[in-house]
Amino acid sequence: MARPVAVMAMGGEIPDWEMGAHTHLKSQLMVTQSGMLTVGTAEGMWVVPPRTAIWIPAGVSHSVTSFGLSKGIVVFLDSEIVFEHLRLCTVLEVSTFLNVLLERVIDIPQLYETEEDIRLMQVVVDEIAQAQQQWFYLPVPKDKRLKKLTDELIRMPDMELRLELAADLCHISQRTLTRLFLKETGLSLNDWKRRLHILLALQWLHEGKPVQIVAQLLGYESDSSFIAMFKKIMKSPPKKYLKQ
Repeated sequence: MARPVAVMAMGGEIPDWEMGAHTHLKSQLMVTQSGMLTVGTAEGMWVVPPRTAIWIPAGVSHSVTSFGLSKGIVVFLDSEIVFEHLRLCTVLEVSTFLNVLLERVIDIPQLYETEEDIRLMQVVVDEIAQAQQQWFYLPVPKDKRLKKLTDELIRMPDMELRLELAADLCHISQRTLTRLFLKETGLSLNDWKRRLHILLALQWLHEGKPVQIVAQLLGYESDSSFIAMFKKIMKSPPKKYLKQ
């Protein structure tokens, strides 16, 4: 009989792979140890840099894209194991203890039986429940007018965004746009665009693009202005962040 928790290795041999939309009967935690993943659902996009993981509840349709030679660990959990605060896809911080624990249990047979193995798997569940949530998520508005705007920003992230232009694209007033966008995404339009820039920058930097090219692709007038924005949000400049 299948056990409620299973742990296995992920990737490490094929760079830059993609997996189209699919679902699992079990919930899963995808832990990134090197490289980077992006996960997309109908609700938005999540970026999973090294030392983080994404929680994907059972039954949620999602696609996965790997940037670079991604390597990590996947934990599958029975759908009966429910965390009330993790009803949606969520990026989680992977503590040093959880990372070491996963490296330990990855060699446990999937049909484990010993009390020690059962206890270790329960500790994995407990650690997932206590993991700190991260913000690496870009929400997608459901309103068709706002969705048209965000699609345009994703397609052209270097586009200069003025509120009056955005309102014209949506065929609504500036006041309505401001109110509706915040209601649908939980972010102001400017904050949403900054988050888009960070998530795209993480992807492109992990692909090996130089900082100056990333800055240009995102529409910054200088490398220094991009680096300042990145450092303000990520607490480290791009090159230092990638080396951490």
